[in-house]
Amino acid sequence: MKSNSKTHIIKELLDTSASQLTPATLEKLRIARSRAVDHQRTHGTVPVLSWLGHHGGRRDSFHMSRSLNWAVAALFVACLITGVSIWQNYTTEHEINEADIAILTGDLPIHVFVD
Repeated sequence: MKSNSKTHIIKELLDTSASQLTPATLEKLRIARSRAVDHQRTHGTVPVLSWLGHHGGRRDSFHMSRSLNWAVAALFVACLITGVSIWQNYTTEHEINEADIAILTGDLPIHVFVD
């Protein structure tokens, strides 16, 4: 309750002081405040989209060129596709090997695979 009363007193003092300023000074203060807020504004964008340059108005924050960003993204997608392909190949080989082992050990009859 004490801090609320102090806040109210400070607000009244600032309002009284602001009424004594000239309109030109108030306009300069408003401009300075808006510049400071714009400088400190954070963007709530998706990091990848911001990294690729699609969102966010601050172009000076990007360290790499846009084409280099796209090249890195394409390389990442190519690595991802290659990894999925290798993983599918690996699992298929293991399934074939498991079937061969089951046939050789007699756990699975051979006529299942013979047409």
